[in-house]
Amino acid sequence: MTARVREFNTFLRDHVNLNQTRVDTLQARVSSLDSYLADDSALADLVADDVIPQGSFAHKTIIRPYTGNDFDADVLLPMDEQTDWAPKKYTIELQKALEASSRYAGKTVLGKRCVTIDYADDFHIDVVPFVTRADGLTYITHRIDDEWIRQDPIALTSWIEESARIANGHLIRVIRLVKYLRDRSSLNVASVLLTALLTERVHSFAGVDDYTNVATTLVSLIEDLNDYVGPMTTVPWVDDRIGQNLANRLTQTGFTNLQSQVKTWARKMRAALDAPADESVDLWKAVFGDQFGDTSSSAPVLAASSAPIETYEKREAPGEQFMERDLRIPVRLDPEVRFRLVGRVSSTRRATGRYRPMSATGNHVPIDRSLKFSVESCTVQPPYDVYWKVRNAGIEAVERKNLRGQIANGGDTHFESSLFPGNHWVQAWVVKNGVAVATDTQDVTITKK
Repeated sequence: MTARVREFNTFLRDHVNLNQTRVDTLQARVSSLDSYLADDSALADLVADDVIPQGSFAHKTIIRPYTGNDFDADVLLPMDEQTDWAPKKYTIELQKALEASSRYAGKTVLGKRCVTIDYADDFHIDVVPFVTRADGLTYITHRIDDEWIRQDPIALTSWIEESARIANGHLIRVIRLVKYLRDRSSLNVASVLLTALLTERVHSFAGVDDYTNVATTLVSLIEDLNDYVGPMTTVPWVDDRIGQNLANRLTQTGFTNLQSQVKTWARKMRAALDAPADESVDLWKAVFGDQFGDTSSSAPVLAASSAPIETYEKREAPGEQFMERDLRIPVRLDPEVRFRLVGRVSSTRRATGRYRPMSATGNHVPIDRSLKFSVESCTVQPPYDVYWKVRNAGIEAVERKNLRGQIANGGDTHFESSLFPGNHWVQAWVVKNGVAVATDTQDVTITKK
């Protein structure tokens, strides 16, 4: 078995992942939109909280746009219910509020469920009014049909985030790779449906080697997907986490094409994973194309031509500590015990004082918020100790010389503040009788202003 970890990391970085310049642009524009709607727009008094990322933006599965395509961010705008408003009025009033700003005037398009902001480059934002009604449930609206549509994208995002933890973070990379393959095939399958189909294949009882790295996770999930859809004669039901079908727009022909393509991927990927080291790259090229494993030429220039700056997202940071090496605490994870590290973020809107789970927004956090991390659902019998590590990453963390990474003994709760942008994370270990028996990690993506 040849995992080709370096080749997969390079291929993702240079050909699949959205490049950092575009990520920064996306985050800055969403943050500016959030500030305008909540503080300066005609709707400010109706805005209940920060905009909530949804879809590929929330799931961190946006990929580099294929030739002729743009990329987008979908966000929900939490709004208080107006009992005298028809459902269609929410999108109409949202467009009016945006058009009243010199920044957005002339850039908006009124859609069925959203208002689209088209920017001059290959990027747009879809803003969806998101209302918690008197029944306590969440809805979006349909302008043409003038009706409420029951949806809970937050539940979907939380489910994907939890499954990504089970798969050691590799689920998100696998989804990006599969979307890359889809864009270069004849498949016409929505991203949210592909994401859900792959996420459903993640199991906490999977083999210990199934989610070791990107390659093993990719093969495991694609083979499981092939086993699932292969025998079917009709389009499956794919739950959106509130009992509605994400596959309701997939045609029978589209599903047949998906079955055929997944079968081919499963066969080729298994051959590449099981091949000897001197044959595996060529077999992975048969899946992803000649750019996989190609180190003879540089990646396409999409932003600055200078060499990438070391951001320490994947590598050990200067001064970073590790349990066994630096603290001499053995790490012997016990599969019979576990806990959940839950991150929550405060709000400075009218929801001041409430902490909401980070998983609801794909772990995206605005600057200048209070962050609370808690050890929850712990099955380790007390007494025990909890050790914490906070790791910053990204260009600003490097410039500030604030990568952190030290480990300290603490209680079941740890507080932080979101001070500057970057992809950060917090890790906790539960230590029983001098041995670390369980660990969990919470990602934190702090967005630019």
